Amino acid sequence: MVKDDKRGHRTWWWVLPATAGLALVAAAVMLLVTTGARTPAASAQDDCTLTITKAADVGIAPIGGRVVYTLTVQNTGDGVCTDPTVVDDLADHLDCTTTTQPTGWTATADNGCTGAAGAPVTWTATTLAASATATFTLTATITGAADGDVIANSATVDANDEGLPEEVISNTVNVTVNDCDLTISKDSDDDEVGEGGEIVYTITIENEGTADCGDVVITEDIPNDTDCIDTAVTDDHDADVADAEGCDASGNVTWEVTEGSLDGLEPGDEVEVEMTVELTSGAEDGDEIDNEACVESDDTDPNTEICDDLTVDVEGEAATATATPGPTATPGTTVIAPPPAVPTFAAPVVAPAPSALVAPATGSGTESGGGGSQPLALALGLAGLLLLSGAVMLRRPR
Repeated sequence: MVKDDKRGHRTWWWVLPATAGLALVAAAVMLLVTTGARTPAASAQDDCTLTITKAADVGIAPIGGRVVYTLTVQNTGDGVCTDPTVVDDLADHLDCTTTTQPTGWTATADNGCTGAAGAPVTWTATTLAASATATFTLTATITGAADGDVIANSATVDANDEGLPEEVISNTVNVTVNDCDLTISKDSDDDEVGEGGEIVYTITIENEGTADCGDVVITEDIPNDTDCIDTAVTDDHDADVADAEGCDASGNVTWEVTEGSLDGLEPGDEVEVEMTVELTSGAEDGDEIDNEACVESDDTDPNTEICDDLTVDVEGEAATATATPGPTATPGTTVIAPPPAVPTFAAPVVAPAPSALVAPATGSGTESGGGGSQPLALALGLAGLLLLSGAVMLRRPR
């Protein structure tokens, strides 16, 4: 409404800013209300996604040998998997002996560890959480196989969730049967040694399998607090062995079978080697001299050395170095000069540090929804109030 006042002035010039101010205040209120009530968008549906991998601790094993399989199951989805089931369908030549499983999982009563060779092993659980991992082990013995056989084995996992395939299959793990079956035994000439004494270690290697063991290498470590002084190959063996030719400064002694079947041992072959060490001054009464010898072959898994260790007790004091007495000083009057005076210094005076200026705390920036809209709403509201104030000032009669 526009009209003249008593002084003949028109009122449109104050009605317009007042209307604009009210509009800005209303806009600010609406912005605050809508941003404050904003709700997060609905998330996508959570899914169960399963993966499974399998590994073996050896790649080559003899008949009657042991294989330890490790199965790793993971839910890579963002939803819970319901009633997950893991099955290891063992090959005919594998006989389960033991299993392990995580807390919350159960090995079923009809698994291979209570059944015949080749019977499957099954684990079940109620749920598998999002991003969770479950690890299982299965130890099996090779039985009924022939030398040269390759035993292939895999496992599966599934769950009662929509969208999943019937089962997820792991990678296949192959173990080659090679009936090279090396054994090692270790002995010493005595189980106690005295001051400055010597220890003679005897290592016996035998192929108890039905196939050749090629490229046989025997390694024995030199114990702490001893010096290796001699090595030997005994006459009682069925294959030629390269003597270690003394003691290796690297801390161990190595013998290699140089003749025989593929520079190795035929079934039933046996070799015997010796190492002699002497106690050093570092050995003390009550110490234990620990020593280990190992054997390996190209026909056994390279990650599995066959070892045997032995402990010999130290009895009495070991040899100690005797110091040569030096010349005796001629007695006389010795004047000992007083120690020089240590100069003292006054501690420097350190002025107190000025008080740190503390900046006003700011928002953490972790508020959700409308965080960037509140300053705009406040600015609109302030502008509206200013316009209303100006309009009131202009409306006042003069």
